[in-house]
Amino acid sequence: MTVLGNFSEAVASLRLNKLRSALTAIGVIVGTAGVIILGSASSGATKTIEAQIAKMGVNSLFVTTNGAGNASRRGAVVTLTDGDAAAILEQSPGIQSMSRVIQGDVTLVAGNKRMKSMFRGVDVSFADVADLKTTEGRFFDEEEFLSGAKVVVLGAAVAAKLFGAASPLGRTLRIGGLSVRVIGVRTRLGSIFGYDQDNFVYVPLTMARSRLPQPGAASPRQINYIYLRARSGADRITATQAVLALLRERKHVRDDAKNPFDVFDTTQAVEASNETHATLSSLLVATTVISLIAGGAGIMNIMLVSVTERTREIGLRRAIGARRRDILAQFLTEAILLCSAAGIAGAALGVVGAYVVATTSGWPLIIAPPAMAMALGAAAGTGIVFGYLPARRAAALNPTEALRCE
Repeated sequence: MTVLGNFSEAVASLRLNKLRSALTAIGVIVGTAGVIILGSASSGATKTIEAQIAKMGVNSLFVTTNGAGNASRRGAVVTLTDGDAAAILEQSPGIQSMSRVIQGDVTLVAGNKRMKSMFRGVDVSFADVADLKTTEGRFFDEEEFLSGAKVVVLGAAVAAKLFGAASPLGRTLRIGGLSVRVIGVRTRLGSIFGYDQDNFVYVPLTMARSRLPQPGAASPRQINYIYLRARSGADRITATQAVLALLRERKHVRDDAKNPFDVFDTTQAVEASNETHATLSSLLVATTVISLIAGGAGIMNIMLVSVTERTREIGLRRAIGARRRDILAQFLTEAILLCSAAGIAGAALGVVGAYVVATTSGWPLIIAPPAMAMALGAAAGTGIVFGYLPARRAAALNPTEALRCE
């Protein structure tokens, strides 16, 4: 028989047992769909994390106090100060620039509109460290910083809520009762690790210290965290260790004590994300193998049953001239066709499921064509592997004994 003839016979055979064929294919359908859904979710989550980290600035490091490390200390709580920030910039060769940051909750009022927000008091260098860009206006300059000018750069969400579609540049708003002039609007960033970055406003650190409330500050020179930018090409691990060693020395932390500081490296976070993605990919491969083995075993079982049911038919075909390889090809084609159809159905179900997951989680929908092709190829391969034994058994039947079978 020709390939087309085998295909037609396989389609006719599967249509005669529609329900059984569908139930047999469920294992492969679920396995293929699950692989596509999990693969899309993994890629979407990784892409989201990488995008959020990229928004935080190129080569960025964040120095913060460590709650667990401070809790283990018997003495005073360790805080970050202006002196620590200056020392890091001067004594850490891997650091290119630095900005101190203080922040707090404030109420913003513009005309008859008000909203809750957070201010960040920062240095002029913050624009370079955070790779800050504006859609309107500019960031404050050195003169405004040194004079403690009452100016503010708004996050995109703040500008939209307080001023709508109108430009806020040159307009006045009140921050915690203090009147300030809007000089810029930061480019929209979205949410980063659960915090809406567009809901912040940025003011000179000098102005924030003298005019805005800082609850919990132990001293006027205390800062919440230090935002660093590493030099291009610098060894990030070495730079991080140097910063931690410098701070431990400045704060007289014992060698055996827990570290009261953390240094968050955005590049290491990306690498960790990629490692996680690689691990998930390995798990997906294992899941695919297990799912297809389970589905293939079901298909092999049903094909063996089909061979038993059609023994007389096989004997008749052999009696009128069909060769063993014709019988082998016929049953193998049925198994491949069944698994391929199941793979296509599973792929369609997987795309729908991936869309639902991406929509509900806010991740981008990422379905790589090679992954889709691999899933479909694996489904067809399952038909070959698990369909060969039943097909060989059918081809090996003795024509005379097969015709006698009832």
